[in-house]
Parts: sequence; C-alpha cells; structure tokens
Amino acid sequence: MTPDKEIKVCPRCYGRGAIDLEETHHGVPMTRPCECVLARDIIRNLNRAWRGLSDAPRIGSSPLIEHTNQCAYITASTDTFRAHLRHVGIKQGRNWSFCVASDSELITAWLGAVGLSGKEILDPDAASVSMEKLTLVDLVDPPDLLIIRLGVKSARNVAMSEVFLEAIAHREHTRKPTWVVDQPDHKFNPSHLCYSEVAAEILSQWGHFPLDSDSPETGIVSVGFSEDNQIEAGAMTLSGAGHSSNTGARRVERPVPSEKPRKRNKSFKRDDS
Repeated sequence: MTPDKEIKVCPRCYGRGAIDLEETHHGVPMTRPCECVLARDIIRNLNRAWRGLSDAPRIGSSPLIEHTNQCAYITASTDTFRAHLRHVGIKQGRNWSFCVASDSELITAWLGAVGLSGKEILDPDAASVSMEKLTLVDLVDPPDLLIIRLGVKSARNVAMSEVFLEAIAHREHTRKPTWVVDQPDHKFNPSHLCYSEVAAEILSQWGHFPLDSDSPETGIVSVGFSEDNQIEAGAMTLSGAGHSSNTGARRVERPVPSEKPRKRNKSFKRDDS
C-alpha cells in the first residue's frame, strides 16, 4: 500500500483562495483573490479557448499583445502561434473573452442550420453537424476576440469561401476584432479553400504578422487593384498589378503599339533569273 500523495497547500492563503486585507468599520473582513486562484483561472480560460493551450511553450514577448483590440492577419506554424497566444492570454488575465475556431468549425456550424431545414447535405462534415452551435452567428459572435485558424478544413465544400467571408464580415459588422491565422506552408492564396477576392481585400487592410523567423512573404493575392490603390497594412503592401507572391504568377507587360507603323529601310529586289 502506497502512502497518499501529499497535497500542496498555497503558502499565501493556506487553501482558502483569498487573502485578508483589512476590516471595515462594521468588522467585516475585506479580502482579495489569492495568486493561486488567479493562476488557476487563467489556465482554465486558456484551455477553454483552445484545448491544451496552457501547455504551449513559454516565450518572453509577443507583438500580438498590443493588437488584442484590432484585426490582424497572422502567418505562423501551429506551435509558434500557440506559444504567442499563451503569452497574450496570460497577460490579458482570467476574464479575457477570446475563442479559437477553425475553418472546419465554421462550416460545421453553418451546416447545422442547413441540416435543421431538412435539406440534403453532400459534404463529409455533415456527419459532424454541430448541435451546440446551431448557426454560424452562434459561433462567431460571442467572443470579444475571435481567432479563425485556417488550414484545418480539407474536404471541399463549395460554400467554404462564402462561409469564411460571412464570418469576418459579421465580426466587422459588430465592430469586434478578428485574427485570421494561416501557416507558412499553407498560405491564404487563390488555391486555399477559404479564398475569395473580397476576403483577400479585407485581410489586406489588416496588419500582417509573420511570427516565424523564416516565414516567407504573405501569399495573399488580391485581383482588381490598380497601381494607384496600393494598400499598406503593417508589414504588408499589396498591389493588384505587379505584386509578386509565392503562387508562381508573374506580371507580363504588353507591348505598346506605336502610333505609325515603321517603314523598312531595306528594299527588296526581285530576281527573275
């Protein structure tokens, strides 16, 4: 028989969860939460927003800490982004309202309303239609900061780009910040399931944060912009004409025809021999 493990007791509050400050003139004690309770609540809040987030690697600082009230487009690997989000979540405290939702969860929530209407759903995600979030608004509206993580959805759905656009448009309508996260090896470009020209235009107006040191430039390609309408967003500058990206596309200049055709200087003589 092994002895019971010793239960560690907080040396500050001795397990009460509160520390006495002073007494009022009526003799009622005034207390404040102990640091052990605050730490426990912060960990719970991190894991509520994204399971296992409290176990992410520790880092000393993050540029995202100053943009919790602003929309942002972030490019980072999963481990890198989790480390940055853990740092921000701890600094924001136990009452920070934020949520991490994948593009797969967006389409699942959207399919919930379609499934309830009795329509047939031809999508592999139909088997996991959400009964917790009956509409897309139920998922994207509540948190103060919504973080949409792209690249989880793999099965094609013709409505995926429209659902993603509706999510960020609804957040913009309610004046709430949104972070959109893609990966260096799976950029938000025309080959992405969530891509649309309108969504690319919206994201181009946000600050771009490539968190990995070896992360390449943004892969957003926005079609239809003129050279006079360049959009600068943080470290990213987009121009629809002549903007190079990692999609392999390049700009081709058309030759400008001259006003008058050129005359040949050399004359040709017919040889009848």
